[in-house]
Amino acid sequence: MKSPFLLLTCLVALPGLLGTVATAQPAFVPLPAKIQEGRGRYTLDAATTIVAPTALTNEANLLAARLRTVAGLPAPVATSGTGIVLALDAKLPPEGYELVITDKGVRITGGTAAGVFYGTQTFLQTLPAEVYGMLPAPDADWSAPSLKVTDAPTTTWRGLHLDSARHFQPKEFVLKFIDAMAAQKMNRMHWHLVDSEGWRMEVKNYPKLTQVAEGTPARYPIEIPTNPTIAPKFQYGYFHGPQFYTQDEIREVVEYAARRHVVIIPEIEFPAHAMIVLTAYPEFSTTGKPPAVRSNISPDLISVKPEAIAFLKDLLDETMALFPGKWIHFGGDEAPKDQWQNDPYTQKRIDELGLRAKGPGNPHASEDALQAWLFNEMAAHIAKQGRIPVGWEEIMHGDNINHLAKGSVVMPWLSTDNAVKSANAGYGVVHTSSQLFYLDSRQSTDPREPAALIQRVSSPEELQRFNLFPAGLTEEGRKNILGAQGQLWTELMPRTDDVEYQAYPRACAIAELTWTQQELRGNAAEFMARLSAHGDRLTALGLNHRHLPPQAGLNWTPSFLATDAAWVVAVPAELSTAKGLEIRFNYQSGGNGLDITAVELLADAKPVAEDRHDGFTGTKPKDASYQLAIPANTNGKLTLRISAKGAGGNNSHGKIEISAKP
Repeated sequence: MKSPFLLLTCLVALPGLLGTVATAQPAFVPLPAKIQEGRGRYTLDAATTIVAPTALTNEANLLAARLRTVAGLPAPVATSGTGIVLALDAKLPPEGYELVITDKGVRITGGTAAGVFYGTQTFLQTLPAEVYGMLPAPDADWSAPSLKVTDAPTTTWRGLHLDSARHFQPKEFVLKFIDAMAAQKMNRMHWHLVDSEGWRMEVKNYPKLTQVAEGTPARYPIEIPTNPTIAPKFQYGYFHGPQFYTQDEIREVVEYAARRHVVIIPEIEFPAHAMIVLTAYPEFSTTGKPPAVRSNISPDLISVKPEAIAFLKDLLDETMALFPGKWIHFGGDEAPKDQWQNDPYTQKRIDELGLRAKGPGNPHASEDALQAWLFNEMAAHIAKQGRIPVGWEEIMHGDNINHLAKGSVVMPWLSTDNAVKSANAGYGVVHTSSQLFYLDSRQSTDPREPAALIQRVSSPEELQRFNLFPAGLTEEGRKNILGAQGQLWTELMPRTDDVEYQAYPRACAIAELTWTQQELRGNAAEFMARLSAHGDRLTALGLNHRHLPPQAGLNWTPSFLATDAAWVVAVPAELSTAKGLEIRFNYQSGGNGLDITAVELLADAKPVAEDRHDGFTGTKPKDASYQLAIPANTNGKLTLRISAKGAGGNNSHGKIEISAKP
């Protein structure tokens, strides 16, 4: 029997274009493995029922809540009937799913409840972007195109790291952060709860951890990244307010995340980044005194005396009681060893443990071995409860890689070579390279971007194109690549808006990197086209995200109309040899249309041609076509700069079409 579905090519040809500009319909992010296009649409209405077995009640209720909130539909949940049917099939991959939409109904089948949940996320992306909002939108077109999607993720670790130690975020924001992650099919939230500047987790046995910062400000004026009058700078070593999450709040966050199939990995940092710990409890320090040096990389380390070891185990016990997930992060980075090297007790302990390094080489090799021993001591402690230790790449430096506890997970942030080395040695690896995955970096070279801690640019295109499986991996080593994770170090993200802006849309690129197989991700232009359209969903989620300029041939959306900047649109390479270009603006829906004042042609960002006249595209279009001659001998990358604005409101939709002009 012939299938009622046709393979969706993900290429839409624009009228008059010499080539094609890749787009996906709908604009799925992350891109599913296989999409087949059918005929007709399924319309949701008051009779639409969500049908699910008891094992999928959670997934059914989450989907129903979306439809009730924005579409105004009753969306009852039942265990039998027709409508939107959720089901399990153990033959599918654990996080895999099959989504079938016909004009009669919807069926979402997953290998596990997680797979069903991800299928519902893909289904939501077939609906209007308003489905992600909190305001009723009953007049939207609540229908979905007929599709068959077969899908499963490439990796098991699709993560974001949130630093709540440097600047605290309210519980409500953390819940919103988890919602946004889940909408991108991300499933690991690494929660950096402690550092020199703040301790954010209530610990019943050691209350001074959250009391010692009382009376200090939560942020300092010099840290605001959007202040044009100063060069923002973080106040390293200064305590940043006494705010913390109670144990009840943490349990609420963990449960909320689990319902959305997000596992939270807490980070309890040691032996370094411990200024606030050792100020509260100096008896656990190497020197026995409170820290005196305020810096990013503090010289003060937690001691290896029995009472300090007991302290760390107590902390981990309270942590494990709050976080039921497999993984506990020990930190382990940026631990200068001078104090340990100069401390008589520590040196005696090194000899007692047989860790003294022999021969020339690393002057701190013995102390590094002691840190590996400390890591293994705590790894053995948490292993009694079935937990797995995670650490930054310093835990495998030098000879340590030969002595780490089996099953440990390494996060290489300094060297991709160390990612390969760790994976080949049998350890789990999560890519976290500071060259790309540190989202406290700049997103573009645009001087209007907010200040960032790292001046290097990390763009969505680069993240989406990263090779998860670099050269040098053995067959077994390849299996140990768990995935990748974006880091949100919040030194210059004092407000939640700052966190969102730095995270999105780059988190979407990481989602696609870790979900979609490399050979299926498409080229950069195709990805950026989908990501641009995906911006409407990020807006509906209430995120203060970076708005991407519209791509050639893409729809313009309210996201793009929310900025006062001129749009910059890449001219497809296949049109660069044409004698001229025609740019047309075709209004589709919403608002009153679009006012256009000018279209300029740029070669390597320098204007070479322009058409300036007032045009309007809307219900009554006028002069919405612009003609540009390409001067002879024009060289360089061609782009269009479009000066336009929303007319009567920034909520219209339409298409920009570029074609060759004879």
